[in-house]
Amino acid sequence: MSTPSVAHFYAQEQQPSLLRNDELKVLPVKGMTTMTHKRNLYCYAESLVSDYAKHNGDTYQLFLCDLPQDEQGELARLYLETIDRELTECVHGQDFSSDNEYTCALLELLKEDSIENRERFAEITRKNVITYYEPTLQIILDEACNDHLYSTHEGHSLYPRKHQSNGQVYWSRY
Repeated sequence: MSTPSVAHFYAQEQQPSLLRNDELKVLPVKGMTTMTHKRNLYCYAESLVSDYAKHNGDTYQLFLCDLPQDEQGELARLYLETIDRELTECVHGQDFSSDNEYTCALLELLKEDSIENRERFAEITRKNVITYYEPTLQIILDEACNDHLYSTHEGHSLYPRKHQSNGQVYWSRY
């Protein structure tokens, strides 16, 4: 992905001009903390919700399959960073047979190292990783949608309350 992260924009806006104009790329230490992989993932998911989610009255909704492929890939990459790059099973997607797409593409690449075989192997691996982690990535997007809803309502001084008789959540001012 070629666009700067949300964290980059946040750092640019929060820091004095010396951070933006530092040609040596040495960041000031005072007051700065390194963003963790989980925080990067959360910020990215929030930005995806802000850019792509649909507002349906009381909810925001965003499905992984509705995101552009580059966004899906970046979300998966950030998630892999949070789990210490554990790639053992995910490259197989949901097919763990010995004759799966990944294994066949790998064997073909080992047989003949060509641009076409490399591209096919990369495409299959990418697709399989996203497929394997799709349920987890969807949970992350769902949580970001919920957080976005809360922050949007709180920005309008609305707070959630539960209706005493039916348990439904509604928004009101205190």
